[in-house]
Amino acid sequence: MKNLRKLNKGELKRINGGRPPLGCNNWDPEAACCRSWAEGYCGGKTCPNSPPPYC
Repeated sequence: MKNLRKLNKGELKRINGGRPPLGCNNWDPEAACCRSWAEGYCGGKTCPNSPPPYC
């Protein structure tokens, strides 16, 4: 029980890396955005450097 301490939000985000949304095929944890979406989830917000969606 010695190594228990309170973590702030910034540390938690770094540890978890962000949670990808449903239907995201290619998640970028550093930018916290999706590069490509599955067919049924097309139209979601993508990373600025990702190619256009094929819907």
